[in-house]
Amino acid sequence: MKIVRLIDRSLSTLVTVLLVCSFTLMLALAAAQVVLRQALHANLPWGDLAARHLVVWVGFFGAALASRRGQHFHIGFIARLLGPRSQSWLHAVTDIVAVAVCAILVSASWTFVTVGLDPKATLFLGIRQTTAALIVPGGFCLMGAQFVLRAIQSLRRAFRGGAEEGPA
Repeated sequence: MKIVRLIDRSLSTLVTVLLVCSFTLMLALAAAQVVLRQALHANLPWGDLAARHLVVWVGFFGAALASRRGQHFHIGFIARLLGPRSQSWLHAVTDIVAVAVCAILVSASWTFVTVGLDPKATLFLGIRQTTAALIVPGGFCLMGAQFVLRAIQSLRRAFRGGAEEGPA
C-alpha cells in the first residue's frame, strides 16, 4: 500500500506543479495582453489563443487534482445512507466505473487528436495543433489514474472493515 501512496503523492505533486506553471503562464499572458493594449495600443498576436488553450490545460490539471481528493462532481446522497464498509464498496465501484468512463474518453479524444486534427497545422510560435490538444487524452489519463488509485484504496478499506484513510 505504501507504493500506492507514493505513486499518488508523486502524481499529485507533478500535477500540482504543472497546474501552477500553466496557471501562472496563463495569468502572466493575460496581464501582458492587458498592459500592452492599454499602454502601447498593441498586443501579442498569439496571446489570446495561447491563453484560451492554457485555460483548457489548467482545467484538466485541476480536474485531476479534484479527482484525487474526491472533490470532483458526484452525487453522494446514497453513500450517506450506508455504513463505513458499504461506503467503501460503493466508492470502489464508482471509482472503477469512473476509470472505465475515462478510458472511453481517452480513446475518443486520442482518435480526435490523431485523426481529427491536421498534424502539420500550427497554432502559434511553432506549436502544433496536435501538441496543444494532447491535454485532452492526457487529462483523462491523469483522472483515470487518480480513480484507479482511489479504487485501490477504497477496496483496501472495504476489505479491512471500512476504516477511513483520506488521501495522503
